[in-house]
Amino acid sequence: MSAGRPQKEFTEDQIVQIQKLSEIGCSDSEMLGVMSVSKSTWIRMKARDPRIVEAIEKGKGNLAVRLRRYQIELATSGSVPMLIHLGKCLLGQGNAAPMKESSEENPLTQFLPRAETIKNLPRSPDEE
Repeated sequence: MSAGRPQKEFTEDQIVQIQKLSEIGCSDSEMLGVMSVSKSTWIRMKARDPRIVEAIEKGKGNLAVRLRRYQIELATSGSVPMLIHLGKCLLGQGNAAPMKESSEENPLTQFLPRAETIKNLPRSPDEE
């Protein structure tokens, strides 16, 4: 029975490096390139060593928190696009649902007769 090659293991410093790579948004393929392992080895190591998955998850969490903090800072400094974005994401202030085609269900139909009356009023002399 042959023993085969010993399984590759990451050191604690390498686990920290994986977390830092995850914190800057690196994908698995980018991380395995930096760590100098093949895709199949990376997959096996992730399945075998929970420290790798934990480091990736922690890094992604840290990135998300850092981005959210920056978004909030931009919004509170008056960035209108960021205020709109966060309003939609955090406060549910997204675009209104499209109006239904049926006039029976459209709440604006109650104002249509009045709008037609206003349209037919005589114009003032300064509007002509």
